[in-house]
Amino acid sequence: MLELDGVGYGYEGAPHALRDVSLRIDAKQLVALAGPNGSGKSTLLKLAARVLMPHAGIVRFDGRALKEWNGKEYARRVGYLPQDPDPTFPMKAIDVVVSGRAPFLGRFTWESDADFEAAEEALALCDASPLAERYLDEMSGGERKRVFLARVLAAKPQLILLDEPLAALDVSHVQQFSALLRDVVDRTGATVVFAAHDLNWAAAYSDRMLVMQRGALALHAPPSEVLRTEVVRALFGFEGMTVETNGRKWIVPKT
Repeated sequence: MLELDGVGYGYEGAPHALRDVSLRIDAKQLVALAGPNGSGKSTLLKLAARVLMPHAGIVRFDGRALKEWNGKEYARRVGYLPQDPDPTFPMKAIDVVVSGRAPFLGRFTWESDADFEAAEEALALCDASPLAERYLDEMSGGERKRVFLARVLAAKPQLILLDEPLAALDVSHVQQFSALLRDVVDRTGATVVFAAHDLNWAAAYSDRMLVMQRGALALHAPPSEVLRTEVVRALFGFEGMTVETNGRKWIVPKT
């Protein structure tokens, strides 16, 4: 589905934000993107979303280089949620979500009943239907996260890219949102790639994990291979212990 072949990207002052990254992400997977701050997670997601274009290498979606895709056509297939969507814009949730149908609208046309039905379905999938008539600035952070995810889902994309969707959520909402991402993959058949700092929640429901380090891909493996004591020490500089429950590994700090 998504392929990066020798991809590099740099900013002014950070010429090697991404260095020679090659990977393949298959369909119908939940993939967690982990790594320290400044390791290249957000840059990788922006390249996959066509917000940025690579300085080196090629990014492909469904076998076609991203530069070969028409912008609107790509937006119908790939949804992207940045770290900080505007949470205070005075709009009702249903209006925010239906705006995700924009790639399917012609010039000077309004949303149809079918577009609003798709928006309502997306809100329901995110367990956010009761929020439909509420305004964003009246919601908690967790509620807004659900609304913005529903906006992405309203377009029914094949690939969903989320940058730090668990950030600034309390532990209860982190648990709910993590399980929701698993549910989105299982119920829609989409692939979801999300950046996260908490290794345990990144691993909890994921099929695969990508670990970035200093702009390079350090590891692409199942969560059980990432959450090993020696791997976490080497890649994150974190001294922890691995425990296993219900077939899943977890990292806990040494005290």
